[in-house]
Amino acid sequence: MQKQNITVSELARRSSLTQSTVDSVLHTQNTNPRIDTIHKIIEALNISVPEFFNHPKFKNLE
Repeated sequence: MQKQNITVSELARRSSLTQSTVDSVLHTQNTNPRIDTIHKIIEALNISVPEFFNHPKFKNLE
């Protein structure tokens, strides 16, 4: 989102998700989001799956 300079509400609009759903995924309140939710976010950002998961938040997951 930072690279594309978009807000949570804009990402929600692009992904057809509610703002609260996007917010909960981004702020790790939802630690087990549905795969279709992740897919919608990835498509809305126009990035690949590896790009999405190549983030510091995912580096130390076990």
